[in-house]
Amino acid sequence: MTIAKLRLVSLFLITLASLPFAAGAQDFDRSTRTILVAGATGTQGGAVARELNARGYHVRGLTRNPDSERARTLSALGIEMVQGNFDDPESLDEALVDAYGAFSVQQYRGVGVDGEIRQGKAFADAAKRAGVQHFVYTSVAKATLNTGVPQFESKLLLENYIRSLDIPFTIIRPASFMATFEAWREDAENGRISGPLPASLERVFIAPQDIGRFTAEAFDHPQEWLGRAEAVAGQKISYGEVAASMGRVLGHPVEYYQIPWDEFTATATPTAVAREGWYLENSDPIDVDALRARYPWLTTLEQYLRTRGWGEEN
Repeated sequence: MTIAKLRLVSLFLITLASLPFAAGAQDFDRSTRTILVAGATGTQGGAVARELNARGYHVRGLTRNPDSERARTLSALGIEMVQGNFDDPESLDEALVDAYGAFSVQQYRGVGVDGEIRQGKAFADAAKRAGVQHFVYTSVAKATLNTGVPQFESKLLLENYIRSLDIPFTIIRPASFMATFEAWREDAENGRISGPLPASLERVFIAPQDIGRFTAEAFDHPQEWLGRAEAVAGQKISYGEVAASMGRVLGHPVEYYQIPWDEFTATATPTAVAREGWYLENSDPIDVDALRARYPWLTTLEQYLRTRGWGEEN
């Protein structure tokens, strides 16, 4: 081989190695892999189910009520919806029959932190019994930071439990959800949003659909993601910039007002005070610029708001 050809081959190999996911190219028929998605009718689970379905996996959605409107919507997309309950081990075993993978997400709301932990362990145990080859658990970006916030600490406990089971796992640690800004929609339409943190304080956020994409990447490229815990976010943004983004989408100015801390703590729940107090002094250690360089599809807040129909009348 001539020197010129060797140089061309070397250049090709260097270029190939630099491409995202090149080392873990998806080389299997997705339709042959059944993935059970817990919480399929919820925000995270729904995003995961839709993304996996769009990529051609056989998606099986776990829900307590397959006849609900949300479940029927997913069924119409070709997603197999099955009835199951975290507190019913037999139903989990049935749902996991022939499943290659499973996506796990639990909520503390309604069952408390103890209930979240109990249900998370039950689902992981069922995956272990079923011999699942890839178990993806969605945790929280702050899981390892000793926040003292119960619903963050519970995620680390579940992470450690999953590791102890010796099952093939991936842990996705998402930042705060952009979906939480839906609570400010009416206020933003009226020109002012408010919260207890300073307008200049920066936080990291992620859109639900991007959690779906990261989960799908994990299933697509298991050799890159197995045994890995990854904190993910789509944008680092201050509350002042949040207001400005809302204003651009809505077509009119939106200001951010900081509620005095004493006023906030007088009416907020202890959990909310602990959470916001942590954000006041700390931040998620996520390099968003590095993530965006590798995953250019990450969603910004403005993009997310538009997908949710903000400003459609403008």
